[in-house]
Amino acid sequence: MAERGERRSELWRGGRRGAGWALGFVSVLGLGSVLSRGAQATAKTAMKAGLRARAAGAEAMERVQDIYAEAESEYAAETLSRDEA
Repeated sequence: MAERGERRSELWRGGRRGAGWALGFVSVLGLGSVLSRGAQATAKTAMKAGLRARAAGAEAMERVQDIYAEAESEYAAETLSRDEA
C-alpha cells in the first residue's frame, strides 16, 4: 500500500515538474515574440527587477539563517546550563 502512495507522489512531482518546464518553454517562446516586436527594453527592465528581487531574497534568507543559528546556539547553551544544574 505504501508503494502505491509513493508512486502517486512520484507521478505528482513529475507532473508538476513537467508542467513547470512547459510553462517555462511557453514563456520563452512568448518572450521571443515580444522581443521581435521591439519590446526589448521592457523585457530587460523586467529581468533586472527579477535579479534585484532574487538578490534581496538571498540577503533576507542569509539574515534569517544567521538569526536561526544564534537562537539555536543560545538554546543549546541554556539547555546545557540546565542539565548541569
